[in-house]
Amino acid sequence: MTNLDCYFDFISPFTYLQFAQLKRFSYNAKINYKPVLLAGLLKHWGHKGPAEITARRQITYRHILWQARRDKIPFKMPPTYPFNPIKAIRLAIPVGCEASVINEILGLEEQIVTNQ
Repeated sequence: MTNLDCYFDFISPFTYLQFAQLKRFSYNAKINYKPVLLAGLLKHWGHKGPAEITARRQITYRHILWQARRDKIPFKMPPTYPFNPIKAIRLAIPVGCEASVINEILGLEEQIVTNQ
């Protein structure tokens, strides 16, 4: 069985789409979920996030909506964005970053991936 490391941040809408697609790998791989704080990485490298640059935010939102429609994944942006994801990360870590907890935090309708 293959081991896959899945790095993610709850603030990224791409995380939501990724988790909705990870079911393809659940039978052939053990997925190790590893939360990261995107803001910390951006700060370290001196970059701004996509939501902080108007043109980039708009194209990112369009791309996310297009990708969700293409993959038939129900998707709606959170009412406030960007938001502080630290509480979600702190919630996921003590329970071992189990897929069922991550899916619940993300608001996915069903448990899509099981951490084997």
